[in-house]
Amino acid sequence: MTPSRDEAPGDFVTGGGDDTAPGDFVTVGEHRLHVLDEGAGPPLLLMAALGSNWFDLDPLVSRLVSSWRVIRYDRPGYGLSSPVGRQHLPTLLGEVDRMVEVLDARGVTEPVVVVGHSLASLYVEAFARRHPERTAGVVVLDGSYVLVPWRLVPLSFRVGNAHRLVGTARAVTSRVGLRRWPSLGVWTRVVPAPPEGRGESQRHWGARLFGQPEFLLAMLVENAAFGAMNKTLRQLRRSSPMPRVPVTVVVASSTLPGWRLFWEWKQQRYADVLGADRITVLPRAKHFLVSERPDEVAEIIDDVR
Repeated sequence: MTPSRDEAPGDFVTGGGDDTAPGDFVTVGEHRLHVLDEGAGPPLLLMAALGSNWFDLDPLVSRLVSSWRVIRYDRPGYGLSSPVGRQHLPTLLGEVDRMVEVLDARGVTEPVVVVGHSLASLYVEAFARRHPERTAGVVVLDGSYVLVPWRLVPLSFRVGNAHRLVGTARAVTSRVGLRRWPSLGVWTRVVPAPPEGRGESQRHWGARLFGQPEFLLAMLVENAAFGAMNKTLRQLRRSSPMPRVPVTVVVASSTLPGWRLFWEWKQQRYADVLGADRITVLPRAKHFLVSERPDEVAEIIDDVR
């Protein structure tokens, strides 16, 4: 995957058509990606969960930037990155290539700590296995670990279904005269508020972007690709060992006794697969711990240094 001719690595365009937008933009392959590069210190690449935009990570980033140079980007279709087209079939190695291109565009040549929340745990694990020389550490935040892979429906069919579903929803809402899909109210119910409450920027972008057709399509397409990406990762585990770097697994432990025991056991299995030297359980935590428990998560990440 290579940047387009009009925007070589490091040639960023600020604003993306909106001068209130934070961060910069770079074209990688067929996608124009929204990238934020903040703070000072060792480089850290922070990968958001399925259905998460850059602003969902603001509470955690605000606690990391005094110690780290934090780089994050919206994957295709999320946030301010360009939407996904019908030909876009997400792959695990394709996302790893994007991670490399973003780091190259920012001039990051030294090894980085990669942090992945939820589904993004697949991306950071694959990055570490594919690029051990560029990996300084791995942190998995309540990651996605599949015990028994299910039989796969062809990726193109699943992605096509996502486009058909959103297309039908667009047609129905247009017919009833709904000019904009519900956004802020849904976002505030899905994503827990940080201890200090939601900031003005978070509320602005949550109201503008969350739940809109491009966002929902990106989420459905990425979810449709999960099985295929997990299959690729299982193959990668057999051929490419994890690098000898610090690996930490953080577990959001539920308040439901039965589920809590199962989830902690499953995450311990994941830690064993990764060869993790540390597993930390956050009791009574929700899955969206990057927003709900940013102080504890930041402290765990800081310990990787």
